[in-house]
Amino acid sequence: MLRFLVISFIVLSGYNSFANADTIVIKKHLKNITKTASYRNYENLKQLNAIADYIKSDFSKYSSNVSFQEYKVDGKIYKNVICSFGPEKGQRIIIGAHYDVCGDQEGADDNASGVVGLLELARQLKGQKLNKRIDLVAYTLEEPPYFRTEHMGSYIHAKYLKDNKIDVSGMISIEMIGYFTDKANSQEYPLAAMSKVYGNKGDYIT
Repeated sequence: MLRFLVISFIVLSGYNSFANADTIVIKKHLKNITKTASYRNYENLKQLNAIADYIKSDFSKYSSNVSFQEYKVDGKIYKNVICSFGPEKGQRIIIGAHYDVCGDQEGADDNASGVVGLLELARQLKGQKLNKRIDLVAYTLEEPPYFRTEHMGSYIHAKYLKDNKIDVSGMISIEMIGYFTDKANSQEYPLAAMSKVYGNKGDYIT
């Protein structure tokens, strides 16, 4: 996760120096997101919204520009959480992670780890002078049965950006960054040739 944060900052335009990641806070967030009364899946709307509120509350410590993007699916209201830094106008960079889980599981790696990465990025971005706007977005409904449908939180957000002709220079998706192994042949790729570039160990984040 720490390496991911460094890589993310390299691609952000106009950044100054950043503090070290706060591992104590990171662990606290991970526990608060995963150790809940019920699982944060689409069926447990109350729990899902409680996590959305938690994310929004923490984002609000670091930015005054924080909001929900609400939308309705099957008569229920679901929420993306958006936290913005930098100039109001001009190009922007999107950094997103989904906070829901698939089925009945805590989802520490998939994808509480990504959400915690977003929260730590927000902490690090506070007070930074940026040349581009950065939107941190916590997405809902990325998992089945809504995976690869128009009800995904990321689809809803991307459609909003397109419909409003917002100039997006790039997007980083933070997904399952909590797993590490230096065991040989532990990393697979959609294209075998990629292993020549990145190696065959699951010990990095790009």
